[in-house]
Amino acid sequence: MQRFVGRLLLGAMLLCASLAALADALTDRARALLQRQDAQAAYKLLLPLEPQRAGDPEYDYLLGIAALDAGDPERAIFALERVLAVQPDNLQARAEIARAYMATGEREAAKREFEAVRARSVPDEVRESIDRFLSAIEAARKRRFNAYVEIGGGHDSNVNSATSASQVAVPFFGGAIVQLAPGTTRIKDDFWSLTAGLSLSNEIAANWALVGSASYYGKYNAGETQFDTDTLDGALGLRWSRDSDAVTAALQLQRYNVDGDSFRESAGGVVQWQHSLSQQTQVSLFAQLADLSYPDPSQSIRDARRTIFGVATAHAYAGGSPVVFASVYGGEEKEDAQNVPHLGHKPLGARMGAQWRLAPGMHLFINGSVEKRTYGGNDPLFLVEREDTQLDASLVLNYTIRATKWSLRPQLTYTDNDSNIAIYTFRRTVAQLGLRRDF
Repeated sequence: MQRFVGRLLLGAMLLCASLAALADALTDRARALLQRQDAQAAYKLLLPLEPQRAGDPEYDYLLGIAALDAGDPERAIFALERVLAVQPDNLQARAEIARAYMATGEREAAKREFEAVRARSVPDEVRESIDRFLSAIEAARKRRFNAYVEIGGGHDSNVNSATSASQVAVPFFGGAIVQLAPGTTRIKDDFWSLTAGLSLSNEIAANWALVGSASYYGKYNAGETQFDTDTLDGALGLRWSRDSDAVTAALQLQRYNVDGDSFRESAGGVVQWQHSLSQQTQVSLFAQLADLSYPDPSQSIRDARRTIFGVATAHAYAGGSPVVFASVYGGEEKEDAQNVPHLGHKPLGARMGAQWRLAPGMHLFINGSVEKRTYGGNDPLFLVEREDTQLDASLVLNYTIRATKWSLRPQLTYTDNDSNIAIYTFRRTVAQLGLRRDF
């Protein structure tokens, strides 16, 4: 029996030695390929064994370099993060993950890692290389331009954001039960959508930059085309920044169309002060003023001025994931017309959300908000001051098709508006899949 156990242990030891030799042969082969600048071959060699070898710092380091040089920076980040989890002082891995962050556009994270390496005792040629990268990051900060376009389709459970009730009691008529007209109750439909946007930032003087953005979102229903909507937004302003502080002031315009006709137009501005508590944490104060106008004469009584004040914060955890943010705000939407206080209201709300890097090329976005609106006078039909509490939640998964600027974006949004007036209570769920191209 002892002889059998001894043979079994010897066989296990020999098997482990053989596996170690194979592992060494794998990493040696990958290292040789990288030295010959054949990153694609090294990547193809290493990638299939990631489920078994992940967690081995030598393997993860080589996989990270191979993935980065082969054009897959997202996977490189994951591999190099595993290295730094067990070897936080590995300066080579830290420098490589900084390069990977640059490749994915995460410039602040790249700058943080490069500066961490540069602060250590490194050869002059390494320091010079890092300085070139930091100069490139600074140049990109001075002039940035981003654009995207997305086409999608899905299903909307309530295209007109209407109540599901077919009858309501109206106090103005002595509590009589009124049958709601077609089109004023919930309607569901399939739809397709088109989204496009661009943003720019260009330094025009020391500490000053011109900033701007424009976006379009159109949602087109398969059958209920009278509820088609599209929104066009634009902003242009100046940004002043120095050290940990930045102040932005911009003019804002918006046009919201329903069934091809302008329903509401907005013109105003926003001012924001942002302060970085650290490289990972920011806080900001903001104020927004907008004049809302309704071009249709039958709706012009709803013209108003909207004023909002708020505070926000954001924090990025180690490695840039997750990023969490939150804000609270309040203000007033004051009606222009006389003797219609029930059309104005005071909003008070909070928003929160997070972004996670789940896997190479895959990010999850979660957002939630709550807003309470208190109106200024009794509704003429329901004889009470209207109060609404609206909850919104969204879940978006962004999957970048490897080595391209194309991404798939399944998303789900939910809205629940609870009101003390029945016709304003509604629930809405929108599910859609989008294909996006970034430029």
